[in-house]
Amino acid sequence: MGLSNKLAIAAIAIAAAGSAFASPVTAQYTSFGSLVGATFGGSGIPNNAVAITTIGSNVTLGLSATPRYDSPALSNNGAGEFYAQAGAYGSGDNLALWNYSYYIDAPLFGYSFKLLVDHDAAAGNDISSYDDMSYLLLGGRQNSQNLGFLTGYAQFDPTADGEYGIVLAAYRNGAEVGRSSILVDVGNNVPEPASLALVGAALAGLAFTARRRKN
Repeated sequence: MGLSNKLAIAAIAIAAAGSAFASPVTAQYTSFGSLVGATFGGSGIPNNAVAITTIGSNVTLGLSATPRYDSPALSNNGAGEFYAQAGAYGSGDNLALWNYSYYIDAPLFGYSFKLLVDHDAAAGNDISSYDDMSYLLLGGRQNSQNLGFLTGYAQFDPTADGEYGIVLAAYRNGAEVGRSSILVDVGNNVPEPASLALVGAALAGLAFTARRRKN
Protein backbone atom coordinates (compact mmCIF):
# COMPACT_ATOMS: atom_id res chain seq x y z
CA MET A 1 0.00 0.00 0.00
CA GLY A 2 1.38 3.39 -0.98
CA LEU A 3 2.18 6.12 1.53
CA SER A 4 -0.55 8.38 0.16
CA ASN A 5 -3.18 5.66 0.68
CA LYS A 6 -1.95 5.01 4.23
CA LEU A 7 -2.18 8.71 5.03
CA ALA A 8 -5.68 8.89 3.58
CA ILE A 9 -6.82 5.91 5.68
CA ALA A 10 -5.26 7.44 8.80
CA ALA A 11 -7.03 10.74 8.15
CA ILE A 12 -10.37 8.96 7.79
CA ALA A 13 -9.78 7.04 11.02
CA ILE A 14 -8.94 10.23 12.90
CA ALA A 15 -12.05 11.97 11.57
CA ALA A 16 -14.21 9.00 12.53
CA ALA A 17 -12.76 8.93 16.02
CA GLY A 18 -13.44 12.64 16.42
CA SER A 19 -17.04 12.28 15.32
CA ALA A 20 -17.51 9.39 17.74
CA PHE A 21 -16.71 11.68 20.64
CA ALA A 22 -18.75 14.64 19.37
CA SER A 23 -21.37 15.74 21.87
CA PRO A 24 -24.11 17.88 20.31
CA VAL A 25 -26.47 19.04 23.04
CA THR A 26 -30.01 17.67 23.26
CA ALA A 27 -32.72 18.54 25.75
CA GLN A 28 -32.15 16.67 29.01
CA TYR A 29 -34.10 16.73 32.29
CA THR A 30 -35.96 14.65 34.85
CA SER A 31 -39.29 16.39 34.31
CA PHE A 32 -40.58 19.28 32.24
CA GLY A 33 -43.17 21.70 33.59
CA SER A 34 -43.73 24.15 36.44
CA LEU A 35 -40.97 24.78 38.97
CA VAL A 36 -42.61 26.24 42.06
CA GLY A 37 -40.38 28.72 43.86
CA ALA A 38 -38.31 29.65 40.82
CA THR A 39 -38.40 33.40 40.18
CA PHE A 40 -35.24 33.47 38.08
CA GLY A 41 -34.15 36.57 39.94
CA GLY A 42 -37.07 38.75 38.89
CA SER A 43 -40.81 39.20 39.10
CA GLY A 44 -43.32 37.96 36.56
CA ILE A 45 -40.84 35.66 34.78
CA PRO A 46 -42.70 32.51 33.67
CA ASN A 47 -41.77 29.34 35.55
CA ASN A 48 -44.34 27.00 34.00
CA ALA A 49 -42.08 25.50 31.29
CA VAL A 50 -38.83 24.44 32.93
CA ALA A 51 -36.44 21.57 32.27
CA ILE A 52 -36.11 20.24 35.83
CA THR A 53 -33.46 17.79 36.97
CA THR A 54 -33.49 16.30 40.46
CA ILE A 55 -30.36 14.70 41.89
CA GLY A 56 -30.90 12.62 44.98
CA SER A 57 -33.15 14.28 47.53
CA ASN A 58 -31.45 17.64 47.89
CA VAL A 59 -30.46 19.05 44.48
CA THR A 60 -32.76 20.60 41.88
CA LEU A 61 -31.63 22.21 38.63
CA GLY A 62 -33.93 24.23 36.39
CA LEU A 63 -33.46 25.75 32.93
CA SER A 64 -35.93 27.69 30.82
CA ALA A 65 -36.13 30.21 28.00
CA THR A 66 -38.29 33.21 28.82
CA PRO A 67 -39.31 36.50 27.15
CA ARG A 68 -37.26 39.58 27.95
CA TYR A 69 -39.67 41.92 29.74
CA ASP A 70 -42.56 42.68 27.34
CA SER A 71 -41.17 40.66 24.43
CA PRO A 72 -43.38 38.03 22.76
CA ALA A 73 -43.94 34.86 24.75
CA LEU A 74 -41.98 31.77 23.76
CA SER A 75 -43.64 28.51 22.85
CA ASN A 76 -42.17 25.06 23.40
CA ASN A 77 -42.67 21.46 22.37
CA GLY A 78 -43.14 20.23 25.93
CA ALA A 79 -39.83 18.40 25.72
CA GLY A 80 -37.14 21.01 26.38
CA GLU A 81 -37.09 22.78 23.02
CA PHE A 82 -38.21 26.42 22.95
CA TYR A 83 -39.22 28.63 20.02
CA ALA A 84 -38.39 32.34 20.06
CA GLN A 85 -38.81 35.17 17.60
CA ALA A 86 -35.71 36.73 16.09
CA GLY A 87 -35.19 40.42 16.79
CA ALA A 88 -33.41 42.91 19.00
CA TYR A 89 -34.81 44.24 22.24
CA GLY A 90 -34.51 48.00 21.88
CA SER A 91 -32.93 50.07 19.15
CA GLY A 92 -29.20 49.86 18.60
CA ASP A 93 -28.36 47.05 21.03
CA ASN A 94 -27.68 43.36 20.58
CA LEU A 95 -30.02 42.01 23.25
CA ALA A 96 -32.28 39.20 22.11
CA LEU A 97 -36.03 39.20 22.68
CA TRP A 98 -35.55 36.17 24.95
CA ASN A 99 -33.45 35.23 27.97
CA TYR A 100 -32.17 31.94 29.29
CA SER A 101 -33.16 31.47 32.92
CA TYR A 102 -31.53 29.14 35.42
CA TYR A 103 -32.26 27.88 38.93
CA ILE A 104 -30.23 25.88 41.47
CA ASP A 105 -31.47 24.54 44.81
CA ALA A 106 -28.67 22.62 46.53
CA PRO A 107 -26.60 22.48 49.73
CA LEU A 108 -23.98 25.18 50.08
CA PHE A 109 -21.23 22.56 50.19
CA GLY A 110 -20.55 19.29 48.45
CA TYR A 111 -21.53 20.27 44.91
CA SER A 112 -20.21 22.57 42.21
CA PHE A 113 -22.03 23.74 39.09
CA LYS A 114 -21.29 24.74 35.52
CA LEU A 115 -23.33 26.93 33.18
CA LEU A 116 -22.42 26.34 29.52
CA VAL A 117 -23.89 28.58 26.85
CA ASP A 118 -23.90 28.32 23.06
CA HIS A 119 -23.33 31.64 21.26
CA ASP A 120 -23.11 30.17 17.76
CA ALA A 121 -26.37 30.20 15.78
CA ALA A 122 -25.46 27.04 13.88
CA ALA A 123 -27.52 24.00 14.87
CA GLY A 124 -25.95 20.95 16.50
CA ASN A 125 -22.84 22.61 17.91
CA ASP A 126 -20.58 20.36 19.96
CA ILE A 127 -20.65 21.08 23.67
CA SER A 128 -16.89 21.60 23.55
CA SER A 129 -17.53 24.85 21.66
CA TYR A 130 -19.88 26.21 24.34
CA ASP A 131 -18.73 29.10 26.52
CA ASP A 132 -18.27 28.46 30.23
CA MET A 133 -20.39 31.12 31.92
CA SER A 134 -20.19 29.53 35.38
CA TYR A 135 -18.92 32.74 36.94
CA LEU A 136 -22.44 34.11 36.55
CA LEU A 137 -23.53 31.63 39.23
CA LEU A 138 -21.43 33.54 41.75
CA GLY A 139 -24.03 36.31 41.55
CA GLY A 140 -26.82 34.03 42.76
CA ARG A 141 -28.30 30.62 42.24
CA GLN A 142 -31.08 31.83 39.99
CA ASN A 143 -31.17 34.53 37.38
CA SER A 144 -32.21 35.42 33.86
CA GLN A 145 -29.50 36.27 31.32
CA ASN A 146 -29.33 37.36 27.70
CA LEU A 147 -26.87 36.29 25.03
CA GLY A 148 -26.30 39.95 24.20
CA PHE A 149 -25.42 41.07 27.74
CA LEU A 150 -21.70 40.53 27.42
CA THR A 151 -19.59 42.98 25.47
CA GLY A 152 -17.25 40.12 24.60
CA TYR A 153 -19.98 38.78 22.33
CA ALA A 154 -20.55 41.89 20.30
CA GLN A 155 -20.82 39.70 17.20
CA PHE A 156 -23.98 38.05 18.53
CA ASP A 157 -26.82 38.97 16.19
CA PRO A 158 -30.25 38.74 17.85
CA THR A 159 -31.95 39.15 14.46
CA ALA A 160 -30.39 36.00 13.01
CA ASP A 161 -32.20 32.69 12.76
CA GLY A 162 -30.53 29.79 14.52
CA GLU A 163 -30.39 27.35 17.38
CA TYR A 164 -28.76 27.80 20.78
CA GLY A 165 -28.15 25.28 23.54
CA ILE A 166 -27.90 25.93 27.28
CA VAL A 167 -26.53 23.44 29.82
CA LEU A 168 -26.62 23.60 33.63
CA ALA A 169 -24.63 20.74 35.18
CA ALA A 170 -23.95 19.61 38.75
CA TYR A 171 -20.67 18.04 39.91
CA ARG A 172 -19.65 16.12 43.00
CA ASN A 173 -16.04 15.18 43.68
CA GLY A 174 -15.16 16.41 40.20
CA ALA A 175 -17.62 14.14 38.38
CA GLU A 176 -20.85 15.23 36.71
CA VAL A 177 -23.86 13.82 38.54
CA GLY A 178 -26.69 15.41 36.56
CA ARG A 179 -27.67 18.18 34.19
CA SER A 180 -30.53 20.14 32.72
CA SER A 181 -30.18 21.23 29.10
CA ILE A 182 -32.46 23.00 26.65
CA LEU A 183 -32.45 24.14 23.03
CA VAL A 184 -33.78 27.46 21.77
CA ASP A 185 -34.80 27.68 18.11
CA VAL A 186 -34.92 31.26 16.86
CA GLY A 187 -36.47 32.70 13.72
CA ASN A 188 -38.14 31.24 10.67
CA ASN A 189 -38.34 27.75 12.14
CA VAL A 190 -40.58 29.02 14.94
CA PRO A 191 -44.17 27.71 14.60
CA GLU A 192 -46.69 30.53 14.87
CA PRO A 193 -49.39 30.02 17.54
CA ALA A 194 -52.09 30.31 14.89
CA SER A 195 -50.40 27.64 12.78
CA LEU A 196 -50.13 25.35 15.79
CA ALA A 197 -53.83 25.82 16.46
CA LEU A 198 -54.68 24.96 12.83
CA VAL A 199 -52.52 21.84 12.96
CA GLY A 200 -54.22 20.80 16.21
CA ALA A 201 -57.66 21.37 14.72
CA ALA A 202 -56.73 19.38 11.61
CA LEU A 203 -55.46 16.46 13.68
CA ALA A 204 -58.60 16.54 15.81
CA GLY A 205 -60.71 16.49 12.65
CA LEU A 206 -58.82 13.50 11.27
CA ALA A 207 -59.24 11.64 14.54
CA PHE A 208 -62.99 12.38 14.55
CA THR A 209 -63.32 11.18 10.94
CA ALA A 210 -61.41 7.99 11.74
CA ARG A 211 -63.74 7.27 14.68
CA ARG A 212 -66.82 7.80 12.53
CA ARG A 213 -65.49 5.38 9.92
CA LYS A 214 -64.92 2.71 12.58
CA ASN A 215 -68.49 3.16 13.77
